[in-house]
Amino acid sequence: MLSDRELHKLAIEEELIAPYNPEYCEEATINLTLDPLVKQYSSDEPIVLGKEVNDDEHYDKIDLTSDEFSIPPKGSVLIQTHEFIKVPNNMTARIYERFGVQSLGLMISPGHYMNPGYRGKISLVAFNTNSVPFRLVPGIKICQMGLFELNTDPLKPYEKQDARYMDSTDVSISKLHLDQEIQEFLKEKGIAKVSDEMAGDLGKHLMSHIKLAAKDLAELAMEKLDKGKI
Repeated sequence: MLSDRELHKLAIEEELIAPYNPEYCEEATINLTLDPLVKQYSSDEPIVLGKEVNDDEHYDKIDLTSDEFSIPPKGSVLIQTHEFIKVPNNMTARIYERFGVQSLGLMISPGHYMNPGYRGKISLVAFNTNSVPFRLVPGIKICQMGLFELNTDPLKPYEKQDARYMDSTDVSISKLHLDQEIQEFLKEKGIAKVSDEMAGDLGKHLMSHIKLAAKDLAELAMEKLDKGKI
């Protein structure tokens, strides 16, 4: 894990974080602040894993600089950091909760991970564990970020993957439906998106895909074993 010396150097020389306030750099983390933009799921439509959601149909957008907003008891919203982050290709970043926030009953995406090479604001889930509403205030130091250096450079940093959240400056909603296996299912069925009725079929397709991949890998391992390559 990088120390404050290394974090400060990256922030100055490599534009790790913008805007950067040196006073927010602590022993091994940098404090990140709450952006004014928040999104709340407002649709009555049930959520199905793998089914597409979109901003217009499913979410309300709230600007904390002009609208007073509180997370309802046991409710959650999507938030983001005000800071734009550039994770180096040879590092990963991780988000940690601040005790001062956590102890008030607000949980911020514990263990949130960022891929090597990720660029953008960081979208997070904020969950109100209280039995009373929780008022959000923009600019508050909401979480902390730590960086870890990899032993070797990755074969596929984030920009060489699908990078669906790259360069985000808006609160990101789920893009789970873009997973390759789900898209293959949609193409096979000749449909545009997963419906409630098709959720069961999607599950069967994904489980079959897992079993087939495991079988192929096992056969490949046996082949290498027979040839003395293992």
